[in-house]
Amino acid sequence: MELEENNDGKKIRIGVCVMEKKVKCGPEVFSAPMEQILNRLQSFGEFQVLYFGDKVILEDPIESWPFCDCLIAFHSCGYPLEKVEKYAAALREPFLVNELEPQHLLHDHRKVYEHLEMFGIPVPRYSCVNREVPYQQLDYFEEEDDYVEVHGNRFWKPFVEKPVDGGTFFWDL
Repeated sequence: MELEENNDGKKIRIGVCVMEKKVKCGPEVFSAPMEQILNRLQSFGEFQVLYFGDKVILEDPIESWPFCDCLIAFHSCGYPLEKVEKYAAALREPFLVNELEPQHLLHDHRKVYEHLEMFGIPVPRYSCVNREVPYQQLDYFEEEDDYVEVHGNRFWKPFVEKPVDGGTFFWDL
């Protein structure tokens, strides 16, 4: 959808559909980067910024969400991406500043790394350990005092360990 030139004096409404933990430092205080973005948009005088907030995003039905001409939506933990997609696609059809569907891959570190590698973007050395239950013994995983070994690849401690769909994701620091 393309926005037509706004000659009728009305401001273009930009919806910011983002969890508060992503954009705020306190109850009513935006983080410095988000505040810069919002201030710059509003400084033009042509835009009205509508911040949705956690209550709207998590609790309110999409039919009661604010109408906006453009939508900025960022994924984060606990973010109801499917709900936002329904709002954008089926209900309001705003111009999407950033696409929603590709944000699903952010739910899985393995997919993120796969896409980065596919486009030739360097990633740290990593390995995945997929367990059905916590502390499950696996023949390809060995843990010692100062390292873990996954599929014969040794990762010296300390390293970063992140959960991924019931498994564990490792890489060197």
